This record gives sequence, structure tokens and C-alpha cells, in this order.
Amino acid sequence: MKWARPTASARDRPSIAAGAIPPLLPTLVDRVPQGPDWLHEIKWDGYRIGVYLDKGKVKILTRNLHDWTVKFPTIVTAVAELDASDAIIDGEAFVADEKGLSHFSSLQRALGRGGRRQDIMLAVFDLLKLNGEDLRDRPLVDRREALINLLGEAPPNGIVLSDEISAGSDILAQVCQFGFEGIVSKLRISPYRSGRRQEWVKTKCVLSDEFIVIGYEPGNSYGGLGSILLANVEEGRLVYAGGLGTGFNARTGPEVKRRLDAIQMDKPPIPGLKVKGAVWARPEIVVDVEYRGWTADHQLRHPSFKGIREDRSVDEFL
Repeated sequence: MKWARPTASARDRPSIAAGAIPPLLPTLVDRVPQGPDWLHEIKWDGYRIGVYLDKGKVKILTRNLHDWTVKFPTIVTAVAELDASDAIIDGEAFVADEKGLSHFSSLQRALGRGGRRQDIMLAVFDLLKLNGEDLRDRPLVDRREALINLLGEAPPNGIVLSDEISAGSDILAQVCQFGFEGIVSKLRISPYRSGRRQEWVKTKCVLSDEFIVIGYEPGNSYGGLGSILLANVEEGRLVYAGGLGTGFNARTGPEVKRRLDAIQMDKPPIPGLKVKGAVWARPEIVVDVEYRGWTADHQLRHPSFKGIREDRSVDEFL
């Protein structure tokens, strides 16, 4: 990489519990896989978390193993009620609207200053450990059966099971019509292995991904923020992905600018990159972006800001 990585202080480093398990991450594909070997679920629009229960005490870790237990009081209370001495649950923290749909922006508001953290719920879809037994080598269908038995007929308030949905040739179109983000499909016989895998795949109604912010262009809105400049990582190097100027509001726009101003740098993080009037920043902030595809010169088409990924770090892209 061409930039100096920030050195985390002891306070900023993740607090990792003994036995913490990085999540299994689905691979993005263009089409929903068909056939009886696959199990399909709704894709939740929130934060992926691992929930650790040990003798009534609950710890919650993000996908890069930061301890966020204090951010999810409703989930902590609900998991502590489960009838188990210990368990490790894989799931998604989310906030539901009046139609039951999850929205990343709603979750961000709940986690923000003065937000209603009690509204954050847990959608559960895998069980990695239960009562001292490591379940990761068992097939997904067996792990789900154990998870369903653990939840019982009436799961504690704040927990919902990510149900299996019926597959068909038009399943993605139906899911998109209802307003969901997409589908996660999983091989029924697959064991649980951390990292990006082909045994789980995801299809999305609208393309979205995570990008690194490398600066911004000043403007007249949102406290002086015109657009942010984005990059992704290819073969260990930052590659420019274009600018983004939509999706901000009166709260998020000024906040993004404030954070970028705090990490300004004199030169672009990508050597030789020229954007007139740009204010460059160290590549430390990861954002979630919706977009409609890529242009011929490898820049995002019609990108829109969804939010800062507080649970992600640039090191994960390397």
C-alpha cells in the first residue's frame, strides 16, 4: 500500500474474547442459485454480529471482532434469557420499520447520539456453539435445527429467526418488490468456515458495497461537503472509484466532513490522482454505498451514500 497505516492506540484496538470466531461471509453473485441443495433467507440490512453467551453473561462482537456489547441492550437482555449455559450465535443487528423491513440508515440513527438503542433487534441465522459443543463441523441444516430448538416456540423479545424462504425462478424479483435488500443462499450441507466463502452467496436488489473514502470536494451544502471521493482495493493497492454526492442529509453530511477534516493529508492517497479542488484524507473511513453499476473507466454509476461502516476497518480490504 502507498499510505501509512494509522497506529491504533490501546483504547482503539478491538477487545477480542477468547474463542472469538470471525464470521462466514457470503460471496456476491448475479443470480440466486437454484436446486434443493440451497437454503434461502432474506438479506438483512444491518450490522453483522457474533453473540457470545457464557453462564448468563453476553458479549457482542462486530464482524472484525470489536466489542460492541454496550450498544445493543435489547439484544443482551434477550440472549441472556435463552435456556443455555453457553452459546455462540451468528446474526444481524437491525431496526425494523412499520412494515418489518430493515434499513441500515435506521440502525445508524438508533446507534447515534440520543438514538433509541432499545429498538435494535437481532435476526439469528446460525448457531456455532451450544452447551460446550462446537457445532461448526455439522451441516447447516443441523445447526439451524439446534438454533430453532434453542429459541423455542416463543423467542425472547428482541430476537427473530431468519426464516427460510421458498425458492423459485422469480424469487429475487418477489423479494425486491416487497422492499427487502436481497437474498442470502446457503448450501444445506455446508459446515461453518470463517472468511469469504462460496458455500454462502448473496444476491442484491440494488448493488451495494463498501468503499474507502480518500477525500472530498467542497460544496455549498452539508456544512461545505460537495461530494466524497471513493476507492476500493485491488491486488493490495487503492484504486479510484469516483465521487459520490448524494444520499447525505443535514446530520450525516456535516459529520462526514468533520471526520475527513480531522484526517487531512497534503497529497492524494493514490499517487498521481488529480481531482480539481479536492481535499485529501487518509484512507481510514469505510462507507456503505448503493450504485447502479460501473462506467467504462471503472467509476461508480449513480452512487448514493448509505452510511459510515463503524464496524469495518481498512485493514480488512488488504
